Amino acid sequence: MVKRKVSTNGDVKGSKKTKNEKPGMGKLQVTTPGETFGSLLGKVSIETFMKENWEQKFLHIKREDQEYYGSLFSLEGLKEIVEEEELFFERDINCCRYVDGEKELLNEGEEISLKDLNELLDKKKATLQFHQPQRFEDGLWNLMEKLETHFNSLVGANVYITPAESQGLAPHCDDVEIFVLQLEGKKTWKLYEPHVKLSRDYTQDLLQDAIGEPIYECTLEPGDMLYFPRGTIHQAKTFGDSHSTHISMSTFQNHCVGDFMDHAVRMAIENAMEDDVTFRQGLPLNYRNFLGTQRDMSKYVEDDKEDKMSNEKDTEVMKFKKRIKDYLSKLVDHIDVNKAADAMSSDFIGSRLPPFGHAPPEVDENEAEPPTLDCQIKMRYPEHVRVMYLDEDTEDDEDDELEIVEDDEQGDESMEQEEEEKKPAKGAKKNGKEEKDEKPSDEKTSSAKKTKEKRRSKTASEVEDDEDNDQDAEMTETEYPCIAFVHSLNNERDAHMCGPQPKMDPSMIKLPVHFARAANFILNAKDFVKVKDIPDLEEDNEKLLLATSLFADDIIEMKF
Repeated sequence: MVKRKVSTNGDVKGSKKTKNEKPGMGKLQVTTPGETFGSLLGKVSIETFMKENWEQKFLHIKREDQEYYGSLFSLEGLKEIVEEEELFFERDINCCRYVDGEKELLNEGEEISLKDLNELLDKKKATLQFHQPQRFEDGLWNLMEKLETHFNSLVGANVYITPAESQGLAPHCDDVEIFVLQLEGKKTWKLYEPHVKLSRDYTQDLLQDAIGEPIYECTLEPGDMLYFPRGTIHQAKTFGDSHSTHISMSTFQNHCVGDFMDHAVRMAIENAMEDDVTFRQGLPLNYRNFLGTQRDMSKYVEDDKEDKMSNEKDTEVMKFKKRIKDYLSKLVDHIDVNKAADAMSSDFIGSRLPPFGHAPPEVDENEAEPPTLDCQIKMRYPEHVRVMYLDEDTEDDEDDELEIVEDDEQGDESMEQEEEEKKPAKGAKKNGKEEKDEKPSDEKTSSAKKTKEKRRSKTASEVEDDEDNDQDAEMTETEYPCIAFVHSLNNERDAHMCGPQPKMDPSMIKLPVHFARAANFILNAKDFVKVKDIPDLEEDNEKLLLATSLFADDIIEMKF
């Protein structure tokens, strides 16, 4: 029998105490990804927003409803988290203020206490920037997980708490699409024309006289929302006698057509060099004699002289450029847009939030009943699963393509990696609550990590090895090429978007290629399907193997 703990859907993943087990979502609708995004836009339809605003123009939603976001987050909520968790300056909370045209960082020491927080707000008038609050607040986990599904892109968040009559950040722009949700108090925003439209880089602090006049100015009140495209220069300040709390959610970092082409073209070059001998032909022996910036300095260096330093009209250069253009035209035939999409999807799936409420099952002595031919199955979270074709080249490509995931809105954060490495892991409880029985706890954590890593890439044969010896199905280890169910159910909510992360492959279940049609059928099925009725697999033991493999990773629901 396959050993695994039955998933307790609705349980909260992680070792931390849940701050709000039934988070008040106000009037936000979080049933489906589309409804979730639509409820942020209010009376503006998604179609209108995408046509008129997305990546083009800011949008200010004035709701006149202070309860619209419910108890999504608050200053008091942050104080509770600080009291119960070990949070650290820079890694978890960044503190700064902007006075007389200068931004000042006020991060002090390492661990932040409630006393530190109160002094920073009350005495130093510092803005607190709380990184990735979805790690602690279930309502934000729910909201952002749905938005990640809607955008098919990572969604990060920062909460900003600013005292009255204060400004935390200098004017700047970010490399992400930003949605500002005002939760407490009021804050006045100024937006300016971008220096670079749809910028892929965030800016450091900008001088006031370098940004021009505002193109839009507004004051956000609780329930309001402000959207602006990446590259938009912005700054915000509180007025009046109360603090402001807003959450800035951001997406589409490194998620443009150029990023897709970067994957596709690099993969195409590898394919072309393997399939076409002309791509393996050597360079001209004398290419260094006629190519190089030293021979075309007028293109790179300002030069007022009429006698330009240029090689662009040299016969050898023109001939070589034509050769390269010919190669580029041939390269189109080697581009595989589907594999490029899989490469980007693999990165996304491996880094995104796990499904809201899902706790990955762990191997336990308790044995859950595995599927039978007569039971019915259905994909539990189809939006978190993708079927991919894998070969040895795919594995090599993914090793190259999966890049370090960096926290969004880096321009605001001033994070220092060297300091991070010296600090203890996030989520440790205060007052020594987890210091008791230290050795058993460490062994349990180590065991859980090993179990999780083992689950990340399980072949069909490994699933079989977990079964009784009387199981009829017998397969050798899955070899390439193969197909795989790639999923995010084992992802770490605690680590989502938290600073530079190591490369992380998504969890996957590998199966022989002839399972492809059956795999796609199960993924796309809207209703429960009997295991014995799974199409495109002739043998019952193969149908059982497919169902059991999915069951082992808890990605299917079952009815007996």
